[in-house]
Amino acid sequence: MLCEKCGKNAATVYEKYNINGHTSESRVCHDCANNINLFDSGLNKFDLFNALSFGQLSPGYNAERKVCAVCGASFEQLVQSGKIGCGECYSAFKAELEPTVIKMHGRAKHTGKIPKNLESKISLKRKVEELNIKLKKMIESQNFEEAASIRDEINSLNQGV
Repeated sequence: MLCEKCGKNAATVYEKYNINGHTSESRVCHDCANNINLFDSGLNKFDLFNALSFGQLSPGYNAERKVCAVCGASFEQLVQSGKIGCGECYSAFKAELEPTVIKMHGRAKHTGKIPKNLESKISLKRKVEELNIKLKKMIESQNFEEAASIRDEINSLNQGV
């Protein structure tokens, strides 16, 4: 397959983006990938953070003061390397990472795929969890009539289980 950008060389780089549910993909040659800064300094490392304007730290942000308790990586190191240190980094740097994850995927909560045989049970469980959150908000705002109807809906859903 030829490069979609220059149409001369063989396409050796495949890129696929999914941003806010919109998927785009392209196949380009190595030279065109370097020209559009797909690689960082020719090291064949996709610079995801800069591609999403993630690498710009806000003025006055002290990246060194906050480190991951598991791997010891600082946020500045994550930005420079373009890689997350470990799974715990997502929790340690949630405030910093969440805007970029939302740009990439359209949401920050992982929903994953549901096996067909468990689909109804899991969707029912998620619905009950959402209603419980809504119920707490209604109680906090002292909207007891709405809270009572949500409670009744939760009870009827739980009886269905």
